[in-house]
Formats: sequence, structure tokens, C-alpha cells
Amino acid sequence: MSKTYGSGARGWVAAAAATVLAVGGLTACGASGDSGEDYGRGGVSDEGGHKPGAGAGDSAEDELATVRRNLSRVASATGPVICWDDEKGEQAAAFDATFGKRVAAYSEEPLLSRLSEIAEKADADRAFVRSLCGKEGYGEHVADSGVSPVSPDGRRVAVEVVTQEVGALTSSHVGWLDLVTGDFKDITEAARKRGYSPETHSDEFPGFAPDGSLWFLRDDQVYYSADENGRLTRHPISRACHDERSGNDGFYRPVKSVAVTCPRLIHPSGKFAVYPNTVIDGIDLHDGLDLDLLAPHMDRRGDDTVFGDPTDQLIVRDGADVRGCDPVAWVNDDDLLCEGASNTFFTVRVDASELGKRAAASDPLETGVKAEIARETNNQILSIALSTDRQYLYIAAKEVLDEGDVRLYRASLTSPGEPEDLGPLPAGVGDDFMLRGNAQIGDFR
Repeated sequence: MSKTYGSGARGWVAAAAATVLAVGGLTACGASGDSGEDYGRGGVSDEGGHKPGAGAGDSAEDELATVRRNLSRVASATGPVICWDDEKGEQAAAFDATFGKRVAAYSEEPLLSRLSEIAEKADADRAFVRSLCGKEGYGEHVADSGVSPVSPDGRRVAVEVVTQEVGALTSSHVGWLDLVTGDFKDITEAARKRGYSPETHSDEFPGFAPDGSLWFLRDDQVYYSADENGRLTRHPISRACHDERSGNDGFYRPVKSVAVTCPRLIHPSGKFAVYPNTVIDGIDLHDGLDLDLLAPHMDRRGDDTVFGDPTDQLIVRDGADVRGCDPVAWVNDDDLLCEGASNTFFTVRVDASELGKRAAASDPLETGVKAEIARETNNQILSIALSTDRQYLYIAAKEVLDEGDVRLYRASLTSPGEPEDLGPLPAGVGDDFMLRGNAQIGDFR
């Protein structure tokens, strides 16, 4: 099924099929990092005029220095970020708030030779770094990496080394590549024990938390983190919305030392998560929301053999009707951005002050539509993002029956009206692109 939005002179028109599809909130990145050069919509070379990757005469140290510099600039840009893959690996470009100027760019190409060396040394199939923007899999056209592939100081990248791969069964190591020294620290190998009682592990899904620790999933059951010295800490897992994410464990987020497996829907307080589910209201069934406290916890993924009921449930009233809401992201502590039927976007107010205080069998909570952000439309949505300051929703869309350009729109979350047409997708961006996926607000250290 397709998502649809209007484009070009037609604007945002109300002619979409009535479908309800899950989408995820995506954000642009951190603080300012304008390179001072204007590449406009045609520029795709690395900032400063450098070509992606290093020349034949450049040293490995120079290549890694280029990667570190460019990653830092992309990660510090205030505007939206787009990622795409090509024959040179992942590419990423950061833009200003209206996509009129590219301010930074990154290419994975300089990393590829070093990753090949890491895999060869481990006699492994491959070594790779998780996408800077995340990948689809959390929902339709949704990308959220949960944990970051890059450390907060920009010095290290998280690496997964697939040591054996037979069909759907894999064994892998995790660690980090230091972009200053070029050294790879293999956290999994460091935990290996030899002798009479040998001990080996298969680790996967590495990524950095805001405190700089490397998190990963060990033996498909337990989450650990490693500090910069390689010391390991075992972490509990939240039962909240665990069943919602149980089939795709690459997506999780550290929240106050607890692994939560539905990362983009965590409330900024770090207290609860929200996710779509069927709500029973008397004898009626409605598309609604589960509100689930992040406590209690479990030690292993396998401990959650029977999923419990959510803490509370919520339905969205629109007059006499109930309006379906697939939650996209938290706009602030009180307002949740939803996608509804026919690909509309709207906000609702969620008052969680009574969360967990009501009887388990009580009727669901109710809320109403606060603001209409974008009306239904008949064009295909390819990706969405939130601005860093939570003022705008970015949407990339194109006509379903037309081979025309992808167009970019910006809808205000604070002063709703007709979404602004920002123009076509910047030149050079590949067809298989994603807006950077990190919808979370709040720093859950």
C-alpha cells in the first residue's frame, strides 16, 4: 500500500484512498555546522570541494580524518539530513531549513577499505557500520537507528563483524573503529574465554548511547554496554511495547540504563511509551493507542513469555467519531503527532498525569484532535522528518501515476496551514533515500 500527498501546483488535495499506514517520526540532527559554501540543489560533492573518498596517494590516516570531519559536520547540522546508498557506500548530506543550501556531506567510501581489513583479519564474511540515518523496518518508510552509529564526540563508529553466516543464522562480533588512530577494538573477542570451560558470544546491533558507551545485544537475549575501556555492564529490558518490536531487535534505545525496544515512541520524560493497538471500549473495537510504563523490567528477552496488558489505553475522538492514530513522534511533553486515515497528519494532546493510577479494567482514556497539520492527498509519501526544534514536519512526496520529481514539503507544527512546497529533491540524491531517522527528544542517560 502507498502513502499519498499532493505536490506541485495542485498542492495538498483531498483525494486519497482511505488507508491507514504506520509511519515513524524522523528528525534532522543536532547543532549548527554550516560549511559556509553554497552548493544549492545541484551540489553533491563533499563539502570544501573534496570528492567523496580519498585519492590513491592519500594515507589511511587522512581518509579517516576526512570521515571524522565530515561525520561531525553532518551530525552538527541544524537542518534536515538525507541518506542514500550508491556504489561508493552510504552517502549523507545536510541542508539548511528549506533545502536550498547544502551545508555538509559525508561519504562512507573512505571507511570501506578499513572495514574490509577488519573482516579479513577476523576471517569474517564482512564488517559494516549501521546507517547514519537508520533503515526502513520500523514501519513504512520509517528509519530509526535507536542507538547512534557514531559516538557523541565523533571519534568512534560502531562496527559489526559477521564472522559466520549460514542462511538466516549469523554469528557476529561488535566493537568500534577509532577514527583518530585507525584501531579496531573488538569487544566480543575480548570477552572470549579459552581452556577447559571455553566461552564465546555472538553480539550484534552495536550503537552509542548519549554517554558514549557502546550498547549491543548479546546472544540474542541480553543487552550490554561497554565503556571506553571495554568494561561491560549488563542492562535490564523494559517490558513496555516489547511485543511490538520483538521481531526486529536492531531497534532499541537506552533509557536511564534500560533497553527499550520501541525507540521512537518513548515519552520525553523517559517514563512511558506509546504505540498503536486495538482498543476495546465497551462492546466496540477502535484503532487506538497503548500507553505503557517502561517499568517493570526483565533480564532476558526470553523472559517475556506472556505479554501483559498495557498500562492504559487511549482513543482519539473527533466529534461523534473515533479517529485512528498511528503515532509518529512526540512534538513536546504533551502533544503527539499522528498519521490518520487517508494519510492525514494531526496532533493530539496526551495527558499522562493519571497513567498507571487507574484500574486495569477501566475504560480507555479519551483525547481529541488538537490541530490538523496536513490534509489528505493523493500522492505517494516517500519519507518524513521532524525539524530539530520540533517546529516543522518535512515530507518527501511524488505523484503516484507520474514519473516526475520528488518534491519536498514543510508543514508547520505550531501554526498549521497549507504545507509549504520547498521544491524538488536536491540533485544527486539517490532514488532509495531516507530522511535522517532520530525522532527522539530527551537525553536518557
